[in-house]
Amino acid sequence: MPAVRRAKLLLLAILSVAASCAFAQAGEDAAARAADTSSMALPPMSSPADEQVLAAVAAVLVATLAGEFGEDMLELRLGDAEVAVTGPRDQVVHGVGALRFSGDGLGDDWLAFRYQSRYDPVFASAGYPEISLGADGEGEDERYIPNDARLLAELEARVSADLEALPGAGRVFLQLDDISSLQSGTRFMRIEASGLADFGPGGRTAAHVDALYDLHGGAWLAIAHELVPNIQAHDHRGTAGP
Repeated sequence: MPAVRRAKLLLLAILSVAASCAFAQAGEDAAARAADTSSMALPPMSSPADEQVLAAVAAVLVATLAGEFGEDMLELRLGDAEVAVTGPRDQVVHGVGALRFSGDGLGDDWLAFRYQSRYDPVFASAGYPEISLGADGEGEDERYIPNDARLLAELEARVSADLEALPGAGRVFLQLDDISSLQSGTRFMRIEASGLADFGPGGRTAAHVDALYDLHGGAWLAIAHELVPNIQAHDHRGTAGP
């Protein structure tokens, strides 16, 4: 450009120095941003849970499990737990434990479970816990056993009845094919299964079932089921639902 070519050498030198400083500052800013991004990408710090944390978590676990099973004589024991810290008041406690029903006279077997719960260190309180029954064969006297065809047929019938009670569901056929049975002691059996729920003209979708059966009492203690939100029409031309 003509105006630039007529500039004095002094001005060119000043511009050169300014450009060098700008490039240097830009490099420092980029390095700082990279450092911030790197620090943000670091995993949360984790440490063993102390007695105060375990006491808070135990309180919400007892309340939640007693509400689930309706047992007044519920005993609970907790194993090792870890606290993941992602902020001053953002902490998650996760660990393993075991429960048993001591007042029904049907046995003293323990049932292992895993859990996680948010913890507020300011108020020393724990939030509603997420609980998964069983410890994948790692719990006390816990082992995988062959599936029981009678129990599976009963489970399918119960879940199908629950699904048919949904608004506008109609007749539902449930087929479970990916099934595992985990027994704890001589009393508890956890059945986890995945399969297909067929709603007839309404289409079909994947389903997951998690159930707990009392072998001594001959009763289902808990049955939870979940449908995957991907209902497929029978003509395979598209999908319906969210």
